[in-house]
Amino acid sequence: MSTQAAIQEKPDFPSRSRRGESNALRKGKSKIHRRYTPAMNCTVPRGTAAKVVARMSRHDWHRNAELIALRREGYTPYTKRNDPEFSPKSMRVSARSESCEALNVLSLVLSANCDYNPDSDYPFEIMQPFEQVAASMGMLHRYENGRKAYDSPLHALSVMEQLSYVVILRGKDTDSGQNKPLRIWLTEKFFTSRGIQVEEIRQWLGQFRSWAIRKGLTESLRQKYERHLLRVERIGIDLKDRHSLRNRLKQIKRWVVSPDLQQEKAVKVSKIETALNEQEGNSSRIDWVLDEAQRKIRHIAKAKQQRQNPYYQAFVKWSTSSAVSPIRVMQLENSLKQEIPGLQQRDREAYYKALLERAGVPI
Repeated sequence: MSTQAAIQEKPDFPSRSRRGESNALRKGKSKIHRRYTPAMNCTVPRGTAAKVVARMSRHDWHRNAELIALRREGYTPYTKRNDPEFSPKSMRVSARSESCEALNVLSLVLSANCDYNPDSDYPFEIMQPFEQVAASMGMLHRYENGRKAYDSPLHALSVMEQLSYVVILRGKDTDSGQNKPLRIWLTEKFFTSRGIQVEEIRQWLGQFRSWAIRKGLTESLRQKYERHLLRVERIGIDLKDRHSLRNRLKQIKRWVVSPDLQQEKAVKVSKIETALNEQEGNSSRIDWVLDEAQRKIRHIAKAKQQRQNPYYQAFVKWSTSSAVSPIRVMQLENSLKQEIPGLQQRDREAYYKALLERAGVPI
């Protein structure tokens, strides 16, 4: 009887929590710190992307001065950035090897999937959703119920955002209902922090433009970027009402614009101002000066575009050679203008390419 009374008087223990159940299932094994080891498993395009990835792979995050300064100040999670009562706690100077591996692989994947076309409205945009970026890092986890998780890449992206290496446009994800990074752009500090000089970036972008012109891909690249803009506008993540973000992206684009063009523009402006000051009071003369300056600018731009067009150069070389007569060249041009009127004004590259094909010149 006493034993049965003791059993009846024994209090009921509360049900175990989810953490207790996880500990019981683990049965003495160490906690899972991360499920996957980051490793880049996506293809790297040749050209500019390959050069940037090669430079990023040699970076040592343990010796990154900006990361060390940020850790001394402390990380600020995205959910606490608008909390006035939150104060970050300083951390140890040396980051863990797991964090450095995630930052390194994330930098490689972002560099491989970046838009390096200098003719884009806002260059250095990542042309993949971040979920696919996490999959390219090998750190996308899928649960049995279908839920996807990539906390380590998100944390690494947040650290790079606090370092001002990336600019992020966040929005509500339709699947999870959480704020996720929807569009990402690389900043100038992303390159300069790894030892890449401004002149190298400008040279690489110039080589990209020359390659696109040589291969005849300028029109297709422009149409591809326009389709991308239409797609993001349809989704609702365009930049129409985000003025500060647009100004920041324009600042990044001005960073890669050659200073020679800026100096040339300043010289032209000073000449126009001088001519206007000399003809002050004569309205007709001022209009003439402006029209003449505009005509010269169009002529210079047209001549520069023709010099950069390989089909135009090949056509000039063929038409001025002794193998063809001037009458034959005129007949080819007149026949093409009659069949496709306005092609020379719309697309000079396609116009001279068609002339070369009709003349039987190997391209």
